[in-house]
Amino acid sequence: LNIVSDSLYVVGIAHRIEDATLRESKNRRLTELLVSMQLAIAQRTAPYAVIHIWSHQWEEGLGEGNARADRLVTTIIEAPLSPHSRAREAHSIFHQNAKGLARAYKLSIEAARAIVKACPICSYHNSSLGLGCGVNPKGLKSNEIWQMDVTHVSELGRLKYLHVTIDTYSHMIWATPQPGEKVRDVKRHLTSCFAVLGVPKVVKTDNGPAYSSKSLKDFMQMWNITHTTSIPHSPTGQAIVERANGTIK
Repeated sequence: LNIVSDSLYVVGIAHRIEDATLRESKNRRLTELLVSMQLAIAQRTAPYAVIHIWSHQWEEGLGEGNARADRLVTTIIEAPLSPHSRAREAHSIFHQNAKGLARAYKLSIEAARAIVKACPICSYHNSSLGLGCGVNPKGLKSNEIWQMDVTHVSELGRLKYLHVTIDTYSHMIWATPQPGEKVRDVKRHLTSCFAVLGVPKVVKTDNGPAYSSKSLKDFMQMWNITHTTSIPHSPTGQAIVERANGTIK
C-alpha cells in the first residue's frame, strides 16, 4: 500500500506513530484519529509506504492522486447571485409587492412585476394578478370588498374579542365584541354587519382557523359572498383592517 501526501506533518506522524506513546490531548477528535491510525498500522497485514511530495501542483505521476484528493476537499465558491435572483428568492419567502422588490434590489418595476406575477402563491391569492397589482385591493363602490379581522381589547372583559369589519371603499367600520373567535362568533358578527352595512360581494380575511372552516365557507355561499384570504405569513395582507384596529384601540 502506497500513501502519497503533500503534508510533511502527516507523513512525519505516520513514520513515528507506530512506536510512539500517545497522551490525552485537549483536542479529543485528534486523539481519536491518532489512536485509530496507530491501531491500523499495528494490525497491518501487508507492507506499506507513506511518501511525501513537495509540490501539490503536480498533475502526473505520484502527484496525480494527491491532486484528486485536493479537488475533492476544496471548497467550491459559488458566484454571487444577481439582483434578480436574490429578489426572486426573497419574494418566495416574504412575498413583497413589486414596488418593494424594485426598491430593495434596484430592479426595474417591469422586472419586479414579472417576479410577482410568476409567484404561484401571490397569483392564487389575488385573482392571478399577483401582489404587484396591490396586496390590499379596494372596492370601486360600497359593499364591494370588505376586510375582516379580530383584535383583543382586555377592557371589554368577557367580550374582549372585538370582531372588526371595514368597507375598503367608504372606510366605514363596524365592530362587535364577542365572547370568542370561533365560527359562531364570526357568523354573529357578520349578521350584525349585514344589518348595518348591507351584504358585500367579497370578504377578505386572514387564514385563521375560524375563517378557514367549512362552516364559514357554507355560510358565505348561502349569502352569495366570495370569501378570499390574505397571503400566509404576510403582515401587509390585511393592512386596511389592521389600521382600523389601531383606530378603534
